[in-house]
Parts: sequence; C-alpha cells; structure tokens
Amino acid sequence: MVYLPRMLNDAVPLGEIARALVVMLRHHGDVLLASPVLSVLQSHGPRIEVDALVYDDTAPMLEGHPALAQLHTVGRSWKEESALSRLASEYRLLTSLRSRHYDLLVHLTDQARGAWLARS
Repeated sequence: MVYLPRMLNDAVPLGEIARALVVMLRHHGDVLLASPVLSVLQSHGPRIEVDALVYDDTAPMLEGHPALAQLHTVGRSWKEESALSRLASEYRLLTSLRSRHYDLLVHLTDQARGAWLARS
C-alpha cells in the first residue's frame, strides 16, 4: 500500500482524466472486493467522474456509493433473450457508454464481453 500513490502517478496522469469507467461484470463477492477501486480513483483524481458497469443483480451493492457518478447495468439473462431483444439491449448500453466519453477504463473482468463493451 505504501507504493500505491507513486504507482498511480507513474501509470496514469489522473489530473487529465474527466471520466473513468470501472467494469465489474462479476459475482457479488468480486464486486464487493473491487468496490474500493471507485474510492481510490476519486481520492487520487478528485475531479474524475467515476462510473461503473456491473450485472443488474450486483447493482444494489454499489447504489449510493459516494465515489460513483453513474451506474450502468447489464442483465445476466441476456443469453436467454431473443436475438432482436439482445441486439436492442446491447445497442442501448453501447449508446449510453459512448455518450459518457470515458478517458480511462479499469477493466476488472476476465470476460471478453466486458472488454468488448468497454472498448466500444
């Protein structure tokens, strides 16, 4: 922990970042353990608007988080939707994410879907 401020300063110029997206498409325990990332980002870049992308069933864990500006959600049941419904849902999410114009992405997921959504 002693090296955290130095590592953050070396890695990313947080003073130049207006918005960050933290992708946590994982289970409840993983989201809970990763939630301090939101506070750390804001404490090292007080002007940063920090958003998160999580599964809808984990969203209540982050609602009201003091460092969170916006909370984007994805349903876990998306695979069960029809192709048209899935396409419409993905389009709405992509439109919402793109409208925020993120400067920084923190991808805490090992899933390709999270990377694809975040990259878009």
